[in-house]
Amino acid sequence: MNIYNDINNKLDELYQKITPDDFSWIEDLQKTLSLFIKFEKLKDFIKALECVKEELEKGGTKTSEIKIVRGLLKDLQKSEPDFLIENLKRVGYGIAQNNKSIKDAINKEALRMLELARLGKREAVIGMLMRIFTIRNAQIPQELIEALKPKYDINQFRAFIYAFLSGFITTEE
Repeated sequence: MNIYNDINNKLDELYQKITPDDFSWIEDLQKTLSLFIKFEKLKDFIKALECVKEELEKGGTKTSEIKIVRGLLKDLQKSEPDFLIENLKRVGYGIAQNNKSIKDAINKEALRMLELARLGKREAVIGMLMRIFTIRNAQIPQELIEALKPKYDINQFRAFIYAFLSGFITTEE
């Protein structure tokens, strides 16, 4: 039996234990949920895959394997909030450098978006960003779409918005 099936069976076993009659399952559930919610093991997988990717790239002959590992690594990194923050900074900076129309529109609304994010007005910030990209017929970056998902709490959302907008900050001399 493979690891996936073992994990799936163990999760089913834990699910079956959850009843109001006996709370012996509570500690197992708390620890199991922390693996999923807090991404406790995710960083280890990311490090291991990065090492495998580097080794494969040194050899240079296993292109299909490199592509698979890169895809897995990208999927894992997308779900890691710290990695998403770094990507949002990079994406914001890239848009600011390459799309003057979006850059100008975001710069005009940046202070308002920052204030709305600070106040926890998630829907208003999302609406403003969607309007800016839609009016200019530009695709919303995948990293930004991920950051706007409701699965992240308001503090993470703020961090994502601040990171994205940091790429648009301009100073005039």
